[in-house]
Amino acid sequence: MRIKKSTRGGLTFSFQPNEKFKVGSHYRYVVDMKSQEIILLADEDGKYKLSRKGVNARPLVDLRNQEIRNTLSLAAYMEVEVLNDKIIVHIIKKDVNMDNMSERDIIDMLDKETDISFAVSKEELVEHDSALVDMLTAAGLFSQKAQDDLSYVFDTVSLFSGAGLLDWPFKNDGSFDIRFAVDFDKSACETYRQNIGDHILCMDIRDLMEDQIPDADLIIGGPCCQGYSNANRAGNTEQDVSKRLLIDDYIRMVKAKQPLMFLIENVEQFITKEKGKYLEKVLTELSDRYNVTYSVVNDWELGGYSKRKRMILIGSVKEMGKVIIPNVELVTKKTVRDALSKVTADWYNYQDVTNPSPSTVEKMKQVPQGGNYKFIKGMENLDRHSCIYRRLAWDEPSVTITNWRKSNLTHPEENRILTVSEAAAIMGLDKRFKFFGSLNDKQQQVGNGVTQAIAAFAKSIIKTHLYAFANKKLGLKVMEDKAKEVINTVGDLGWTQLSLFGGVD
Repeated sequence: MRIKKSTRGGLTFSFQPNEKFKVGSHYRYVVDMKSQEIILLADEDGKYKLSRKGVNARPLVDLRNQEIRNTLSLAAYMEVEVLNDKIIVHIIKKDVNMDNMSERDIIDMLDKETDISFAVSKEELVEHDSALVDMLTAAGLFSQKAQDDLSYVFDTVSLFSGAGLLDWPFKNDGSFDIRFAVDFDKSACETYRQNIGDHILCMDIRDLMEDQIPDADLIIGGPCCQGYSNANRAGNTEQDVSKRLLIDDYIRMVKAKQPLMFLIENVEQFITKEKGKYLEKVLTELSDRYNVTYSVVNDWELGGYSKRKRMILIGSVKEMGKVIIPNVELVTKKTVRDALSKVTADWYNYQDVTNPSPSTVEKMKQVPQGGNYKFIKGMENLDRHSCIYRRLAWDEPSVTITNWRKSNLTHPEENRILTVSEAAAIMGLDKRFKFFGSLNDKQQQVGNGVTQAIAAFAKSIIKTHLYAFANKKLGLKVMEDKAKEVINTVGDLGWTQLSLFGGVD
């Protein structure tokens, strides 16, 4: 098994077991600098042992940063030894050629004395940024390459666009051209327009006609999720049911425009609410043309700052094949401290905060980091949502960001709720993104959105499969063109028929 090296930070990933690689088996790995790959070697005497994550998952650690990449670039091959507090890199002979060596030969070579060896502390290696796409690609999870380095631009339509948090990673990737978006919320539409583009139409999607939407390769969107969420304790009002039925309009548009792929992101309860009624709608209505796959992902495991979970559902046309949503978890997790430390006075919405009343401040004072209303005198025995008066902890991930004003989600040290910019940072946004509308509008827009780690994760999967499909179609077209050229040539020579499979008649 070969896994491309990570050029960014650390990650773990899972794969299907086989005879050599299964739970409990030992392994070693080396880095091929020429092809920039990590080679996993099954070895009974190997230093590493595959453990279990879930039912069939196996982790692989790969920690790296720019500082040591420059040093290691001189080596042809190396062995990386991961210890509790440090990583030891053994640089192998620079002129060795492993192309024709067996795994046993490689292991024997590694057991010999190496040219250079040095150690680097893990603290120096585990600094991560938000480049999840790069890490996934570098890890070999997504290995499709553009044919002849061609670039593609995929026309994209966004439904239930909100403030544009799902669209933001797509907007910042030149492979996607978002040509149309729609949402009914005026303030959210203004936020979208100012950050992403003027292509958003502010109206109720139930009144939107199919011919108002351009043709597209991809449709993305998150149908209104309040009706599905457990945060909505009532959940069965007429308004809630109406929101849930908005999935019908998403399905209607996919049927009409027939994109190559579509993406739905929503709360995890979308899968189970009312015995799976809403998921079943998607599967029943769209499975004739599309393969559909879905999974619940965790923002924190994908490089985000919160424990927010979302369902991502991806449909792909039958000829493209079924998309696999990989089980990915970063080795080093981010915390509230990592998010809030980014926020400075030059961020948009820095001053946007709801000031608590004196009585609310007194309640906040009683809650320690990580605690909630249960620590407040007189509220200990109440039955409330666990986020009520929740005080964030510096060195832990945030709880899910909803409209935190309503729950009094509290700063780790100060007796106040989060500012809009602080909540945006926890969602993974940076200072370029500005929210518009009233203070309540801004808070609601943040709470309604998807985190950037999850959005970028979904985008990376979609981009890879669209590129692979485009490459395949391009390859077929090249073959067809060549076949036509041969047929024309043969025709000029006077032969009557050319069989591509059986020769010339």
